[in-house]
Amino acid sequence: MSISSYKLKISYEGSNYQGWQIQPDSLKTIQGQLNHALEKISKSKDISSLGSGRTDAGVHALGQIVKVLLPFEIDSYALLKGLNSQLPQDIRVTNCESCSSSFHPVRDAVWKRYSYYLFLGEIMPQSASKVVTWERGVLDMNAFKEALDVFVGTHDFLNFSTKGTEVKSTIRTIYSAQLDEVHGFFPYQSNYAGRLYRVSFIGNGFLKQMVRLLVGAAINVAKGKVTPTDIKSFFQLDTTTKIGPVAPPDGLYLEHVEYDSEWNEIDA
Repeated sequence: MSISSYKLKISYEGSNYQGWQIQPDSLKTIQGQLNHALEKISKSKDISSLGSGRTDAGVHALGQIVKVLLPFEIDSYALLKGLNSQLPQDIRVTNCESCSSSFHPVRDAVWKRYSYYLFLGEIMPQSASKVVTWERGVLDMNAFKEALDVFVGTHDFLNFSTKGTEVKSTIRTIYSAQLDEVHGFFPYQSNYAGRLYRVSFIGNGFLKQMVRLLVGAAINVAKGKVTPTDIKSFFQLDTTTKIGPVAPPDGLYLEHVEYDSEWNEIDA
């Protein structure tokens, strides 16, 4: 049987799903929905999919990269249209191309960008309730930026991760951590007395719930509960406690996965 390989770029709102990875107990997941659509198109169970990142329950994506294997060859655009006709409206295939059988969406990734959207204000816009995180308290955003600066570089992020996925090493490199104010993210944003911020991390890899713990720690710094110096020390501690909460999943997006030029056509 001939096996054909395809590289998909997928966006989704994760609010209604128990994360990316398919679950044995039939929980509703993004990968489960994708595999079901692939089976309907191919009229076969001989399909497989592998994503570039395992987003948690409630987490979203704008640039999840997925390799799929099918037991036949199909035009890439026809596959894109076919999948979107079978998938729920909150999961969209935005690009599709045939790829080498040797392409691996995890191992071949050069860097990933995760962004966290944080709304500060008295009234949370209804249209954004599931796609950004609402912080009611007063935050010192200059202190928030100082906390982000501490995360940049190569560190052991063990204390900024949770158990659940075995990894060979907890050392990761964060190339940049930026805070920007965002306008026009959701309809009628200007009608609300608040500010929307985007916290972006670019790194060579991320541990389970790492981004949400980094954001939680930065929020604690912005509230004056801890200092950037405390975060520096926390990297070295032998502890099971956390320096900040796991920030809610609502505001987190897997935005982009970068590959070497050999695999990078889809990301242009």
